[in-house]
Amino acid sequence: MAESTSTPVSESALQTQEPRKSIPIKAWYYNPSDAPPSEPHQYSPNRDVSTDHLQKLGVLTWTQIETDQFENNRFLNKIKTVRGYNYEEVLTVAPEALPNFEENTKKFFMEHLHDHEEIRFILDGVGYEDVRDYDGQWIRIEIKKGDLIVLPPGMYHRFTLDKNQYLKALLLYQGTPTRIQFEKNPETDIMEVRLDYVQSVLELEKHSAPEVQDKVLAATTKAMGAITV
Repeated sequence: MAESTSTPVSESALQTQEPRKSIPIKAWYYNPSDAPPSEPHQYSPNRDVSTDHLQKLGVLTWTQIETDQFENNRFLNKIKTVRGYNYEEVLTVAPEALPNFEENTKKFFMEHLHDHEEIRFILDGVGYEDVRDYDGQWIRIEIKKGDLIVLPPGMYHRFTLDKNQYLKALLLYQGTPTRIQFEKNPETDIMEVRLDYVQSVLELEKHSAPEVQDKVLAATTKAMGAITV
């Protein structure tokens, strides 16, 4: 059976538990080799992608958040409150924990989008989120214990485990919880949520002057910086 629990999140349980000093999340351009998806797929030399670049794409990340007694973690609860995450569930993705493991992991690795944010706080294990860059290249983001990642609505992405085939995550939601994914096809390309993402993120980067792009990044960074304890 999958290890999965669903409980409403209290916004008042803010304890005095400080996060460790955060370091940038690891990300790089995906090398489309014949290796299994669970391999890192790095170029040689590796082609790193900065946190600033991820933020311009709408991807938000925090790292080194304490996972022990995460229900009482002040920093995590602050993120929930500020961003309106009011529901959560714990999901374990592993051969012995997730029913129809092969079928489901293949589905996770299909390119898709959501009409809502995808929020994952990694409690244990390692996985990879692949997201599309402006020019369509895949960027691979390593997510591991203590990392929290937010993918925006309308962004094409996919997920896979690393070679250890184990990840335990806290899934967070705004409002009604849902895991519905829309696999990429001509119809998803014209979904309102996709068009909004293209116009507000992808097209903005193509047609905006550098100073405008810098203002967008500064606004995102400021919003993230407001989540402090």
